[in-house]
Amino acid sequence: MNPLYDAYKNFFEIVMADTPELKNEVYSIRYQVLCTEERIPGFDQSLYPDKLEKDTYDSHSTHALLKHRSTGKFIGTVRLVLPDPENSDKPFPVEAYTQLDAEFFSKNNISRQNTVEISRFLVIKEFQRRKGDCYFQQAKQNEANTHDSNLDGTAIKKERRTSINITLILMAAVVQMSAQHDVKNWLSFMNPSLNRLLCFSGLGFIPIGPLVECHGLRQPYFVKNIDVLDRIYSDNHDVWEILTDQGRYIPSHINSYEKKPLSRASASKNK
Repeated sequence: MNPLYDAYKNFFEIVMADTPELKNEVYSIRYQVLCTEERIPGFDQSLYPDKLEKDTYDSHSTHALLKHRSTGKFIGTVRLVLPDPENSDKPFPVEAYTQLDAEFFSKNNISRQNTVEISRFLVIKEFQRRKGDCYFQQAKQNEANTHDSNLDGTAIKKERRTSINITLILMAAVVQMSAQHDVKNWLSFMNPSLNRLLCFSGLGFIPIGPLVECHGLRQPYFVKNIDVLDRIYSDNHDVWEILTDQGRYIPSHINSYEKKPLSRASASKNK
C-alpha cells in the first residue's frame, strides 16, 4: 500500500500535450506563470499579444500538462527539449545561456541523441509550493506551517490528509515522456533551490557549471535517469512508484526492476 501514489492518482492526472489544443493550454500556463504572475523575471507581456508564451525550442520539444481532477483545471506543465532533428549539433538552451564546457558531451562520452533538457517546469500560483507550505508536502518532510489555496474547503481537507509534493508529479511526467522517447540523460537549467527540493525525494541533479544570471540566478545540471531511478527504487520505493506509475513507464535502456533489492527501509514500508 502506497498512500503517496494513491494521493497522486486520486487528485492529479498527467496529460500529454499532443494536440494543438493541448499545446495551447501549455503555452497559456507558461504565459500566466511567466508573464502575468511574473514569478520568473524577464518575460514581457507585450511580446506575447496572443497570451501564449512560446519559443524556438518548442518546435522540437515534447510537453506534458498536470490536471487537477476535482476542478478539471490544468495547473502545471513541463517540457523536454529534444535534439533538433534538422540539426543534431544544435545547442540545448542550457548550452546557449551558460558557461557550460563546449566539449561536455564528448569529454563525458554522452550522446546528444539520448539527451533532453527539462525546462518550463511550472505550476500556477495557487498550487505553487512555498516554504512552510504543507499542501503538497511530501509525507516525510517535516514542516510546520500551512497555506490555503483557492480550492473548495472540503477538497482541501481531504487532499491534505495524503498530501504530496507537486514537483514530484511533474517529475513523473518527465519520466513518462523520457520512456516514450527512450531518453537516457537529463539536462536542466534551474535555481539551486529547486534542485534542493528535488533532493528531498532522491531526485537531485549534479551541477556541471557555475551560477549565471538568466531570468534570475540559475545553474546548469545533469544526471543519468538510470542513476536516479535505480537509487530511488532501492531507497525510496514509494517515490519510484509515482515516478514510473508503478513500473509502467521506464526507459527501455533500463533493465527490469523485478529482481533488484529494496533497501531495508523501503522494504519495510512496502510490506
